[in-house]
Amino acid sequence: MDKLDYYIITILKKSVTPRKLPFLHTILVGRRTGQAVQDAHLFQMQHLFGLVPNLKALVLEKRLSTLVQTGVISVTDNGYVIEGNQDATFEIDYPWFQGFAFQRQAFDFFAHLRLAVQVISNKHHEKNYYLPVIRDKKIQLFIKHWLPKQDQPTLADRLFAEIFEWFKELEVARPEFIVERFSGGELMGHTTEQIATKYERQKWDVYFEVLHEIHHVLTAIKQSPDKWPLLRSLVPEELTGLTTSAMQTFNLWTNGADLETIERIRNLKTSTIQDHFVEIRATNKEARVPYLPDEKLIKTINQKDWRLLREIKAAFPDLDYYQIRLAVVSRGGAE
Repeated sequence: MDKLDYYIITILKKSVTPRKLPFLHTILVGRRTGQAVQDAHLFQMQHLFGLVPNLKALVLEKRLSTLVQTGVISVTDNGYVIEGNQDATFEIDYPWFQGFAFQRQAFDFFAHLRLAVQVISNKHHEKNYYLPVIRDKKIQLFIKHWLPKQDQPTLADRLFAEIFEWFKELEVARPEFIVERFSGGELMGHTTEQIATKYERQKWDVYFEVLHEIHHVLTAIKQSPDKWPLLRSLVPEELTGLTTSAMQTFNLWTNGADLETIERIRNLKTSTIQDHFVEIRATNKEARVPYLPDEKLIKTINQKDWRLLREIKAAFPDLDYYQIRLAVVSRGGAE
């Protein structure tokens, strides 16, 4: 088994109840449906949310079939379940994952960094014509706006120094896995598959190793932003992880519209707008959203492990289900 198998096993184990393929795929790729956002936090697996956004449902189905054949999991009418006491080594191996918090940020940050390294390196080598290592126009536009704001004579040295400090201070176990992705001059960065072949590792082991180190440095940047000025400048805004619809709701809210007004302007159901605010609160734990319970009550609710929202409703009858969901998604990362 590789790290992708252990990731799947960990999600199943934390889910407690049997889970069908669509739910598992939604959690693994990080599709922010109301149910997925809620359940990821309810079962304390929000830090593992959306770590493989490009995983195809067919690939997951084949993985699950293999795990069934080897007796690791079984399949029932209600979905897949863990067989026996499977070791949850994934969380132990990767303690810094903050999947829900850094979901889109992590991938965009690393894309910004890789393109920045290529542009700065090629400028140093006086190479003016080359194919950008990142084809995404949004990423290219970000670097185009970012570059003129930097102190050019010292930029290469400062970026190198911060990357070196990242590897040293955070004790990156396999820095070569990250460095091999960088391009510049006559060198073109390798793919995950190429790196795995070169170092005789499995592809998904390399993938999760690199992603985990990115989450680790994003945590460090968030905790001490002044220590990493260049790396911090390559981090996209926190709320870029929101779905487009949730962002539209958030913009109306920050401009003074209340929940009922937003509902009318956007011509959406109350439940849909509430889903947006649950997503916003889940993405930014400091966000003040409509009808948010007080912090003391939120803390009280999250001191206990719950399996169903109705259990919380029975314990806190004065709260409606929207407020309960807000409280549940206010839980932090891995606990």
